[in-house]
Amino acid sequence: MGHSLSNDEISGKISRVIDGDTIQFTVSDNELFRVRLSQIDAPEFKSIEASNKNQKFGEESKDSLTELCEGKNGLIIISGEDRYGRILATLYCEDRNANIHQLETGMAWVYDKYVTDYEYYKYQNSAKSKKLGIWSEEYPLSPWNFRAGQKSYDYRIKEIEQKLENLILMTEDQINIYENKIIELLNQFEEASQNNTENNVIGFSCEKKTCKQMINCEEAYFQYQQCGNNSLDRDKDGVPCESIC
Repeated sequence: MGHSLSNDEISGKISRVIDGDTIQFTVSDNELFRVRLSQIDAPEFKSIEASNKNQKFGEESKDSLTELCEGKNGLIIISGEDRYGRILATLYCEDRNANIHQLETGMAWVYDKYVTDYEYYKYQNSAKSKKLGIWSEEYPLSPWNFRAGQKSYDYRIKEIEQKLENLILMTEDQINIYENKIIELLNQFEEASQNNTENNVIGFSCEKKTCKQMINCEEAYFQYQQCGNNSLDRDKDGVPCESIC
């Protein structure tokens, strides 16, 4: 970089807002710096076109910082440089602390891993209590976990609900299959029973005349009802061969 970074403070202009915690900063000699707002972490935002790579509230966070800072004069108080070569700084946009603004409006997290000013949690907690921005969700996903490939709790809950719904549908299908199988087996059993009864009836004849000749009560009734052998009912009570019926 041509411009010295030995000073703690540099004045310039916010020429472009890249996302909710990164800007392009132009100084008086038209040198450009990419500045990462220190101690905070905003939801990931790549571009409107790359919506599948954006984190929820990423675009809103960018818009929040854009409205506050883009095109305005500002001041950066430098605290270091990150591994990507970006200046780490507290950004003031016309005397408004942009780092705190993003926390107060629920458009960024306190970056737990790198925070040094624990006063920042006060602004985050205020946004939480008001359910602003990211805190309007019950289980917001932090940007560092998003970058690590984790999914939001809402998304994971929806996945679980979908899996449960699929499991219920599969179970219902299996129950229907079992019910149909049971009905089929019952029908087969009933048909077999009817065939067995018919076979038994078909096996009887009218040749036998006395109760002693009857194999069972069914044959006695067959002789009495089908063959008209009234002698089998000696007491005329409608029951033939009472010794076996």
